[in-house]
Amino acid sequence: MNDRPEKIDLSDIKSRKVDENMLNELRDLFEKADEQKERYDFTWNGKAKAYFEAASPSTKTLKPNEKESVDFKNSENLFITGDNLEALKLMQESYLGKVDFIYIDPPYNTGKDFVYHDDFRQKRSDADFLEGKLDENGDKLIKSDRTSGRYHSDWLSMMYPRIKLSRNLLSEKGVFFASIDDNEQANLKLLMDEIFGEDNFVANVTREAKTTSFRGNFFAPSKDSLLVYAKDIKKLNDFYGEIDSSQYKKIEKDGPKKGEKYRDDIAFYLSTLETRPNQRYFIEAPDGELLLPPGTTFPPASPSDGDGVWRWNKKTYSEKKDYLVFKKSNRSPLINNYGKKAKWNIYTKSYISDKGNKGNIPRDLITGFLNRNGSEELKKIEIPFSFPKPSSLIKFLIKISIHSKDALILDFFAGSGTTADAVMQLNNEDGGRRKYVVVTLNEKTSEKSDAKKEGYSSIDQIAKERIRRSAKNMCDDSGFKSLNIVETSLNTDIFKRASELSQYQLTMDIDNNSDNRSDYELLYDVLISSAFEYNRPISIDNLDDERIIKYDYFGELSGVVAYFGDNLTDDLIRKIASLKPLIAVFKESTFEKSSQKVNLLEQFRITSPDTKVKVI
Repeated sequence: MNDRPEKIDLSDIKSRKVDENMLNELRDLFEKADEQKERYDFTWNGKAKAYFEAASPSTKTLKPNEKESVDFKNSENLFITGDNLEALKLMQESYLGKVDFIYIDPPYNTGKDFVYHDDFRQKRSDADFLEGKLDENGDKLIKSDRTSGRYHSDWLSMMYPRIKLSRNLLSEKGVFFASIDDNEQANLKLLMDEIFGEDNFVANVTREAKTTSFRGNFFAPSKDSLLVYAKDIKKLNDFYGEIDSSQYKKIEKDGPKKGEKYRDDIAFYLSTLETRPNQRYFIEAPDGELLLPPGTTFPPASPSDGDGVWRWNKKTYSEKKDYLVFKKSNRSPLINNYGKKAKWNIYTKSYISDKGNKGNIPRDLITGFLNRNGSEELKKIEIPFSFPKPSSLIKFLIKISIHSKDALILDFFAGSGTTADAVMQLNNEDGGRRKYVVVTLNEKTSEKSDAKKEGYSSIDQIAKERIRRSAKNMCDDSGFKSLNIVETSLNTDIFKRASELSQYQLTMDIDNNSDNRSDYELLYDVLISSAFEYNRPISIDNLDDERIIKYDYFGELSGVVAYFGDNLTDDLIRKIASLKPLIAVFKESTFEKSSQKVNLLEQFRITSPDTKVKVI
């Protein structure tokens, strides 16, 4: 143990220092820009400043909102209200490499929606307001205008730091899904190629969004896209869709799989332009006819001569030929050893038991998750919100890509809370313990909107109520911790120059915490500075009639034990030390003399030498 307790200086929190690796990358970015001649590169006006915004530390903190929460102390879900860029910065150390699945549905930049606007040139809010970049409430929101010369650039500058920071949070097997339409699909693809690396591109999935549309000049818009990326595609789980058991109608009568259901309508040949060595050879039919895949020239010289090959190479065929089914057909595409049309077609048996918990590889064309499904489910619970994604879509994406029932799900463009709803539904269906972190702005609702008329003053209020109502309908008691992103509640005196302070103030031991901060606010400052996750259980104990906060504490050398009262006796110190937490935290104003801190440290040195003692 050190000779003195560690003091947390909230005006210079270590966890918010500039990322040196990011700064080195930024330097390289500027160097490339200086050296650039005529070569392929993806850039836009403001890219370097957007990169710097991703590298700069947050000056904000998290303020617990127990009143808006559901089971604040025990819930392991998070609902964060505020700028998602600040949220992602505050999550960098606490959730580094811990998120399994990210889904976002960002503003599509249609010319009608609002986008976050990060001004990297000026930091003074009054200058931003004069330039029209802040509203009267100080929100960094502007309307995206197609006539603006920075129409695409502003959107890319908004998206770049957010996606870059969110990638850091993904686990090694993590996957990222982003919904987008044609307005920015091409730009977002290039942006994510740069951030994730082209090798980690998984798919550009087309989703049928509408079945009926009367808009559009040449084509009626009926789809949007899902860009899918892996943190490391070499470690990404295989994707498997659900099994349609109705397709497995036949029952095996003989052999080791007797009694099992199977299907035998999957053709044994493939149409491909790829060279497939050892996948074109003769197969003998029941009447002795020798069969070749369709498109094969005769005699077959090499696999590249045609566009048809068998599904298996010759070695696999010799091992699994009992799985083949021969059916006579007048329309068989196969040819025989005379170069004529064959009388047989070949199919493979597929047993439902072989699928196990897996299914078929999902297609990159998704149907059945229409926008109107999202509107209908909100209508059922009387939540006023326009154009929500259907929760069934998010459930489908989680199920095909993340096979763990303990996954951590993140959505930092949470909107109406669809992702949180989907996680609850999925847990309710399969007994999972998935947790969510959702982030949304407290964007004001329109004065003429139905939401405003029903008493919702901001979007985050709508999302929270949607989660509450959905949870009630499915008897889900997982709840959520509500946290607001706010300015650090530090005593403003600590930022003043000596010339601005009175002699009385200079002679006093100025506490860096403002007097009106709650215990939970103090606790979350500790969690941020100590890189603890923000969604762990909280319990309150009484020792000697004093309130003790235990955070993620389940025994020796785990979690945080905090005392923020003013009556710290020797006996109370001994009792707290006997808990042997990983971190013990106390308030600076509790100690009137430095000798009291020495005594505190000595008590822990004797009872729990491995505990890190901090004061704030």
